[in-house]
Amino acid sequence: MHRLLLLLLLSSTCLLSAQSAKDLITFGVIADCQYCDCPSTTQRFYRNSPAKLQACVDEFNKHDLAFAVHLGDYIDKDFASFDTLQPIIDQLKTPLKQVLGNHDFSVSETLKRKVPKRMGLSRRYYSFKIDDWRFIALDGNDLSTFASFGKQKQAEAAELLDQIKAKEQVNAQTWNGGISSKQIKWLEKQLRKADRGEEKVILFCHFPLHPVDPHNLWNDKQVQEILSTHPSVKAYFNGHNHAGAYGEKDGIHYLTFKGMVDTPNNTSYSIVKIQKDRILIEGFGRQEDQELILSKE
Repeated sequence: MHRLLLLLLLSSTCLLSAQSAKDLITFGVIADCQYCDCPSTTQRFYRNSPAKLQACVDEFNKHDLAFAVHLGDYIDKDFASFDTLQPIIDQLKTPLKQVLGNHDFSVSETLKRKVPKRMGLSRRYYSFKIDDWRFIALDGNDLSTFASFGKQKQAEAAELLDQIKAKEQVNAQTWNGGISSKQIKWLEKQLRKADRGEEKVILFCHFPLHPVDPHNLWNDKQVQEILSTHPSVKAYFNGHNHAGAYGEKDGIHYLTFKGMVDTPNNTSYSIVKIQKDRILIEGFGRQEDQELILSKE
């Protein structure tokens, strides 16, 4: 009798352990494919990116992914670069969510407004839900020297850049960008909705927020402060800094994924597995594995 009870307890413990380790949502992550038909530099190997992207798509297709996301700088320059990558992405068996990067707008002035649509976006920033997880894709080029359209946006961009230049912030670079006041209001509305619905949130953007870095979003501190006031926010994933980075602040994980374009042959992409109490990053190529423990708030 005692032995039977012990076996039942052990069986129950194993079942609970298996359930706690269940992958609730699995998705793929790519950063900075950054293709163009251009000669290589000492750090970037532009013509090698299609082969790396093909290897990534082949691997992603072996897994049951809810979606895949590219975190900006899909191309390096030239609108025609999109055409080279399209047949590869068309093989992907899961939906691709695009995030706008600064290099995606390195096309002729007459074509800049067409970039979001060419990347499959009806809106430059957006959100979507899977179960009780909300995913928010931000447009960090909203205020910028290269992709702010209209006099009001351009004036807001110039004012923000002047402010951070005056403070001698390291991220006061013309190849960075910022989040507009309109997008901030939209973001806060999304986060309030997530809080009320007891959802958990992962944000995607091209530009990092934390730790301090020359690649950071112009108004990184403002956005970070907003995120810190919402218990629903669990992680922020970005590209742009091809070397990668990680920081944790206010219970939020800030992870910069390494750029795909930066090595001659070794690629870089990830499969992300959301579990009940953690997020697991399975890295491929030069992207490391990582475990992000979720706060209990």
